[in-house]
Amino acid sequence: MPDNANSIVEAWRPYVDGLTKAGNWQGVVADIEPKATGCGPVYEMGSPIDRPGESFAIADMREIAYAQPHYHTNGETEIYFVLAGHGLAVVGGREEQVGVGDVIITAPNTCHYLVPRNNLVVAVINNPPFNPANNIDVDLKQSNKSVGFAREQFEKLTGVA
Repeated sequence: MPDNANSIVEAWRPYVDGLTKAGNWQGVVADIEPKATGCGPVYEMGSPIDRPGESFAIADMREIAYAQPHYHTNGETEIYFVLAGHGLAVVGGREEQVGVGDVIITAPNTCHYLVPRNNLVVAVINNPPFNPANNIDVDLKQSNKSVGFAREQFEKLTGVA
C-alpha cells in the first residue's frame, strides 16, 4: 500500500460517508454526463473537497457483470469507497467481499477489478489525478503475473472464457 493511502482515505472519508448516509450519490452526479467505460458509467467531477492532487469520480456498476481488469502506471494509486450495493474486489489476485462503507486501496502497477453482486456503486479517488494514459486494461486471454492478473481466476469468478 502506498505510504499516503491512509491519509487520503481519512481526508475523503467525511465527504464519502455523507454521500453514503444520505444515499444521494445520484443527486451529486445529476448534471454530469457519464463516460462509458469498462467499469460502467463513470461520472468524473472536479474535487468536491480541497484536494488538488487527487481526482474524484463515481462508477456505477449496477448494470455490468464485471469491471474491466486494469492497472495504473506512473505512480497512480486508486482508492474505491463502496457507496451502494456489494460485490467482490480482486486486487493483485487477492479476493475480498465488499459492501457499503468498505474501502479498497490499489497500489500502482497492480491489477484490480470488481465483480458486482448487487447494485454496486463506488466513489473513485486517484492520486495523482486520473490520467487516461496511465490506465492500462489487461488482456483477458492471458495471465500477467507482473501486475497480479490470473486469467484462470478471472474466468472462475466471472464465467468469461
